[in-house]
Amino acid sequence: MESQRRQSRNLSHRINAYSDKIDVNCPELVPVISYPRIIEEREYIGRLKELEIMGVSSILPAGSTKIGKFSILGKGGVGLVVKVEAKDKKTCALKIRRIDANRKSMEREVKLHKIANSVGVGPHIYANSENFILMDFIDGWNIIRWLNQQNINNDQVRKVVISTLEQCYDLDRANLDHGELSCLDHHVLVSESVLAHIIDFESSSIDRKPCNVTAAAHSLLLNGPISRRVNKNIHFAEQEKIIHLLRMYKSNQTRGNFDKLIEAFG
Repeated sequence: MESQRRQSRNLSHRINAYSDKIDVNCPELVPVISYPRIIEEREYIGRLKELEIMGVSSILPAGSTKIGKFSILGKGGVGLVVKVEAKDKKTCALKIRRIDANRKSMEREVKLHKIANSVGVGPHIYANSENFILMDFIDGWNIIRWLNQQNINNDQVRKVVISTLEQCYDLDRANLDHGELSCLDHHVLVSESVLAHIIDFESSSIDRKPCNVTAAAHSLLLNGPISRRVNKNIHFAEQEKIIHLLRMYKSNQTRGNFDKLIEAFG
């Protein structure tokens, strides 16, 4: 393990090549697989064994977040997300539990993520273990970056807003509260097919009343940078009417009340 520590300090030139893939057993990946600190050799080997069982063979530098010189898709309080190659050379996303995470395993997050999957929401989970979740790789932009593009039109913006809220409605019906949909820029990706994808269920719960539609609608239609960008592209009812419709929906989460909200800007 000491040799891994020494080698990990100087990432090789292969990391700088965006398209290169790096074998998971390579010492260059120690700072990623054991983020944010190097762990005991036995524990690290255990993590590598989990990856082997899930069929993860290599990690690909991709994304705007950096761990040293290595590019990853994202970093949060519980884990890192990286782009990987799995069985049959399939490209997937892999969530890696941080060493200092406030939970001992990914079990609870997997359970909640699978509830979302059961209603067609979130990246599909292929495999999971104590420290990892292997899932669909969503090739897209976060919603703010997507809205900042110059070549999008009103119909595309409307489609993304509606697809986001439809998924939120499905989560509400599943009694799963995402917990972080007031910050859509970190939790909604927009794919090339102009579809929204809700991601990251680490803060989700089935123990509190779901408020996915109301949280997302505030971000999309009422307050903050996303709503300002959306408002440039689509016309919707006066803010007071939107607030009224959201209150109606919050008190009675029916399809009818949800459709009234959609009609206010659809």
